Amino acid sequence: TDEHMEDGVLISDEFTNPIKRRAMMEKRMRKVDGIEAAVPPPTLLGPRDADVTLIGWGSTRGVIEEACEILNDEGISANQLQIRWLVPLHGEAILEILKDSRHTIIVENNYSGQFARYLRSETSFVPDGHIRKYDGEPFMPHHIVEAVKEQLAGKTKLSVPMHEITV
Repeated sequence: TDEHMEDGVLISDEFTNPIKRRAMMEKRMRKVDGIEAAVPPPTLLGPRDADVTLIGWGSTRGVIEEACEILNDEGISANQLQIRWLVPLHGEAILEILKDSRHTIIVENNYSGQFARYLRSETSFVPDGHIRKYDGEPFMPHHIVEAVKEQLAGKTKLSVPMHEITV
């Protein structure tokens, strides 16, 4: 690797210098700790004692917010945990928020549930259900609303909405 000191001098050109390499790695990790302290943890949006908690990150924010409004209007209390940062994740804060959730569903725009797997690897958290969309089109609020209703009724644990094509 091209490991280097602060002044730009490559230490990878030196015949193994583990002391300098460790010092540089420890310096980097102190920066990560500082970033974690500076970045606020995620917060729960909506009623704390909701029937369902929708968890998302990135581009799902707005559509989850709209879906929660619709669900709440229809008598299904819903709240939203939107993760803004994957690193630092604030895993302990996330677990504290989710510990009292009745039913948790992760909403994501991919086939394999990448965020759910990442969240599980970092926190051991396993959601009750998943809503995944991977047809290249964005989620619409009704996709999430319909999937939540199916999952709360016990019909499925994985919903994959299809985008309606109109000509």
